[in-house]
Amino acid sequence: MGKIFSFCKSYLLIYKWSLFLYISLNIVVSISSLVSPYVIGDFMDQLLSANDMSFAAFYFILFVSINLISILISYIASMLYIKLQNRLGYALNCDFIKIIQNSTIGAIESHDTAYLNQRINNDSNALIIFCISIVQSIIINTIVVIVSLCLLFSFHLILASILLFVALLYFIFYTLYKKKLYKVNHVYQESQSFFFGKLHEQLFNIKIIKLHGLYSQFIERLNQSFLPLLNNAFKRQRSSFIFGSFDQLVLITVQVVLLLLGGSEIIAGRLTIGRFVIILSYFNMMLGAVRYFFSMGETIQSNMVSYNRLKTLSYTKQESNGMRLINKIDSIELKHLSFSYGENLIFHDLNATFKKGCINFIRGSNGSGKSTLIDIILGLHTNNLRGEILYNGISIKNIDMRDSRRRLFGVSEQEPTLLPDTLFYNICLEDSSLSKERLSLLNKLISVLHLEEFIQSLPSQLLTTINDHSSNISGGEKQKIAILRALLKNPGVVILDEPTSALDDNSRESLKQYLYEIKDDKIIIIITHEKESELINNEPVFTL
Repeated sequence: MGKIFSFCKSYLLIYKWSLFLYISLNIVVSISSLVSPYVIGDFMDQLLSANDMSFAAFYFILFVSINLISILISYIASMLYIKLQNRLGYALNCDFIKIIQNSTIGAIESHDTAYLNQRINNDSNALIIFCISIVQSIIINTIVVIVSLCLLFSFHLILASILLFVALLYFIFYTLYKKKLYKVNHVYQESQSFFFGKLHEQLFNIKIIKLHGLYSQFIERLNQSFLPLLNNAFKRQRSSFIFGSFDQLVLITVQVVLLLLGGSEIIAGRLTIGRFVIILSYFNMMLGAVRYFFSMGETIQSNMVSYNRLKTLSYTKQESNGMRLINKIDSIELKHLSFSYGENLIFHDLNATFKKGCINFIRGSNGSGKSTLIDIILGLHTNNLRGEILYNGISIKNIDMRDSRRRLFGVSEQEPTLLPDTLFYNICLEDSSLSKERLSLLNKLISVLHLEEFIQSLPSQLLTTINDHSSNISGGEKQKIAILRALLKNPGVVILDEPTSALDDNSRESLKQYLYEIKDDKIIIIITHEKESELINNEPVFTL
């Protein structure tokens, strides 16, 4: 448990005063619950010796006041809990998303992203909920144990001793069973995350399912992930039932002993009915607190699984990134560059220089490593790289490439990714209004790529929402939007991966002319297939 709190400590401290207030309010509610049984028991004893009901008004007002105040405070505490749980859960979740964002491409691609997302979200929220609830619950139940035990020892020594013996039994059983609880919870949560990934697969690949008639095959893939989940759910439930059954057995036994012992004490005249009600109430409260600490053992083991899964993700290999900021790129030089995916050699001892004033082609057949080379130039594979990449003579390893990619590069991928957002956001990658200069450039690029008619045909023009998988636009329009997005940044380096593969002839020629217009103060790199390498003549061609 200490590991979990140490892990979440920095997040808890963000809202330490809200957390303190939340705990304090719950302590007040707990104290009110401790007072109520005493008021009821004392009222019953007064009732047995009273001649009329004149005294009852005091007890009625006291009892109602205590409970109304408790309800009000509980409401305030519940609102605070929602604030704490959601804000802290989001903060932890967000930090792990950042870890994944900054991981190497290889480390990310080794995971199913839906599985990874579900795992991060569930485990982050589970740990925050655990920390918030466990702090106040431990404090409150400790108060209940101490107060109830003191009162029980003052009322009846034998009953208090029985309760201490029960607490010892709980502790011994948990110590013997905790490893089993951890194991079944770990296996269950892993199979649950894996199933979520396969469930996501059903909708994410809906087009390929329809195109190839793979309905039953994909349901079978889902079945294959569901059956292990079901099996592990049974194992988890079986362990929880055994754990809970011991709790129930002890509870029943203790209650029978309490009723028999208390009844005999009342008959013998050594205990009043009111005092027995008080003892019974505090005994049950004490027993409930002991049972909480017992059941907390299962909760701890379940959350240790979440802790270990997040801790494992925190060790995900991070991409290297330098600290030096650059404001422009005049040249990109590759020296003796070699790269492999595992044992698969992609290319060896490459040398090339890309400069301003010309349109640089990287030409090669399918699978020759063209797109991979672009990823390397952009600094996405520096961890596994042999050789050197120099920007203005500076090693890429010393440059802050995250900042450079954001400011200095405009990239259009071979398979462009559009977000389920407005067309405007997909072009500009921001919601704010454009400056006059950028707005003018946007209009010019829309004309260059012959997008006017397409945009006018949309129900809300630039504010039209692009669907998931860009299903409401054609492949050519999708490619034009990606090119437009890259050029609108007005970057120092323009990289276009197979930019004309889905363009019509007019758009292709217009793009060619525009690239000639801007090439003097930009480094332009175009990835192209062998048969399309003559798109622009008399320019440097680097062949893979």
